[in-house]
Amino acid sequence: MDFTLIIIICVLAFLVMLCFFLAIANFANEKFYDSYKKMDEIEARAHMGPLEYFELLNEKHFDGEITVKTIANIAGDAYSKKTLYLSGSTQGSNSLASFSIISHEMGHALQDKKGNKLRKLNFLRRIGKILGFFLIPLFILGIILMLIDFNLLYYGIGCLGGCVLIFILALFIKIRMIAIEKEASKFAIDFLKQVLADEQVALCKKFLNDARLSYWADFFRTLLAWTFMTKKNKLFS
Repeated sequence: MDFTLIIIICVLAFLVMLCFFLAIANFANEKFYDSYKKMDEIEARAHMGPLEYFELLNEKHFDGEITVKTIANIAGDAYSKKTLYLSGSTQGSNSLASFSIISHEMGHALQDKKGNKLRKLNFLRRIGKILGFFLIPLFILGIILMLIDFNLLYYGIGCLGGCVLIFILALFIKIRMIAIEKEASKFAIDFLKQVLADEQVALCKKFLNDARLSYWADFFRTLLAWTFMTKKNKLFS
């Protein structure tokens, strides 16, 4: 095959992948919120409310050690240190969205019970946030050192190399987060199977997949920030 043709095919393949990743980066969150609205309109046929469902999981799998705290932020449902943070809308809606969210966060609780994945991730994120403050200053310093004196060239390259390492750490953390979210969703499906029929579990599984896609979107927004074609996001969010 002609070498020029190979180059053209490679460039076209790269552009196609770039467009695909940009689409995920820019539209995955909108897809998730659309999915949330639909799931919030479907009633869970579980013969119990969301808090009763939480209590069932709490007693069965955690010996009642998990507590619930109400938060105002609708999108802020989370788990941390044996505490489940749920919005009033999640607690008050007997929808598949609420059951899926509670199941997913209890999946994180199960991760916390079984090992230290969450603690390691949180530690890396704290380190990343500290290092993130030095990213822009290091970049500016590196450029200045490379321009003002040839004898300082290697120092400038060292500063830019530090920037690259910080960026790689950010990508690594986001990949770890995606893996942890995937495992939590797997646990969530196991929880949901205890109270819902198969067809409703399937809907919840699709909803959780859409939620995980938003984490991939965050990864691609960081990876493709150089294109200036993605929405802004924090490096260590």
